[in-house]
Amino acid sequence: MKIAIISDIHANLAALDAFPERDYDQLWCLGDLIDYGPKPREVIRQIRNKATITVRGNHDHAVGFNVAPQCSPPFKRLADETREFTQHVCMPNEMNYLRNLPIQQEVAIDGMSFYLVHAMPTNPLFGYCPKDSEQWEKELDWVRADVLVVGHTHMPFVRMIGKKMILNPGSLGQPKTGRALACYAVWEDGEISLKEYEYPIADTVDGIRSMPISQDVQDGLIAVLRTGALPSRQHSSATV
Repeated sequence: MKIAIISDIHANLAALDAFPERDYDQLWCLGDLIDYGPKPREVIRQIRNKATITVRGNHDHAVGFNVAPQCSPPFKRLADETREFTQHVCMPNEMNYLRNLPIQQEVAIDGMSFYLVHAMPTNPLFGYCPKDSEQWEKELDWVRADVLVVGHTHMPFVRMIGKKMILNPGSLGQPKTGRALACYAVWEDGEISLKEYEYPIADTVDGIRSMPISQDVQDGLIAVLRTGALPSRQHSSATV
C-alpha cells in the first residue's frame, strides 16, 4: 500500500501539476487548498477528483465561512487580500465544498491507524505547533491512532513520542524550508519518506502577477515562493 500525503497547496496549481508520484494507491490532503496562490478553482477541482481523504484547513474554513484564517502577522495582509480574490473567483459549489470538508478523519491501513487533521487535535484549524514543541505529548493524549498526520506549519518532519508517530509532510504550494521546493510525504508498506521536488515556479509567479491584488502583496507572495522564507516586513505590514 502506497499513500501520497500532501498539505497546504495554497492554489499553487503549477506545484500540484508537477507532483511526481503517479502510482500511489491513495492520496491524502491535509487542507489549505486555497489562498495565496492564483489558481484556487483548478486546485479544488483536482483535489476533489484525486484525493481519497481531504480535511479542512484554516484557509479553506476562512474562505468558506468568510472569517479570518488567524494567520501569523507576516502573512495577515497577504491572506486578507488573496482571500477576497479567492471568494470572488470560486463558484458556489466550490465554496460549499470547502465549508463541508471534515475537520478530522480517522483511517486504518494495513493494521496501522491514522488520525488526520490540519493543525492539531485540540485546535484542528488554527493551532500552531512546531516539531520540537512539548505540546505534542499532550496532543497525542487526544488520539488513539498510531500516527498523527498534520500540516499547517509548512515545515516537514517526523517525530516519535513513545510508540506514536507525528508526521507533517510540509507544504506542497508554499514551503517554508528555506528552499524553493514543493514538499510531501509517502507512506509505503509501513515506511515513511519525506520528499521534495522542483516545479515551474515561473508559472505561479506569472499567475500571481495577474491577480487583482496590491503589487507589494504580489511581491511578498513571490518572495516566499522563491526563498522558502517569511515575507519581508514591507510586504506584510504596509497599509492598504
